[in-house]
Amino acid sequence: MATATRRIDVLAKPKSVHPEHSDDRRSVYWIDRKPIQPGPGGTTKIVITGRVEELSKSKDVNKEYVYHRPTPIWEVKPGALKATASGRVEQLSLHKTYNRHQMERPPHTTVTEAAKSANITDRLENLAKPKNRIDRFEVNEKEWGETQPVSEAAKKARITERVESLAEPKQPHSQFQPAKPIMWEVSDLAIKALASLRLQQLSRPRSRTMIKDDYDPYVVSRAARKAKATGRVEELSEPIERKKRDKKV
Repeated sequence: MATATRRIDVLAKPKSVHPEHSDDRRSVYWIDRKPIQPGPGGTTKIVITGRVEELSKSKDVNKEYVYHRPTPIWEVKPGALKATASGRVEQLSLHKTYNRHQMERPPHTTVTEAAKSANITDRLENLAKPKNRIDRFEVNEKEWGETQPVSEAAKKARITERVESLAEPKQPHSQFQPAKPIMWEVSDLAIKALASLRLQQLSRPRSRTMIKDDYDPYVVSRAARKAKATGRVEELSEPIERKKRDKKV
């Protein structure tokens, strides 16, 4: 029992604050460190390292860098003005001709005399005839134009008792009930029914005979005024140390 009591005492102690814990800022305008102060001359002097000073210098231009041309007009050299083209250059400069070029055909074509007097062969006449097709909705067809008649064995076939029983429609369940209509008719028994004494007692609203007209629910009782908190309750009611702050005067 003593061990349990000591364990409870340990658990009852408040949690200790970590030594590296830092309190929250009391204001967003607070700073962690003081700003740099001006020197004796009235100006702020910052000491930089050699590396920072080297990086602050502008980058040198490459020796092979070519600047933009000052104007889009190029001057033709005298040598280019007096130059003469070779035979190959003159040959390449000539316009290329295309001998097989044909103009677009007109929308109205003329039938030649040979086409007018041509005679067709027997094969073309057979191909030109329309194909005889039976109405697909009257005859059972496997594909377009291919009939599939019923065989004699299928016409004389007889079904078994099992197949005949499976072909019968399924009967509804014996306890099946259709959907109830939207409008229900109240029975005569329900209209003439009388509530029992117990139902009448339960249907009454709760009586408040004990409440007086001058009753005030916000009045504190005398027992609550004289009550004193225990030491443990006072200890738990105190704020945490890190949350305590002095009031500004």
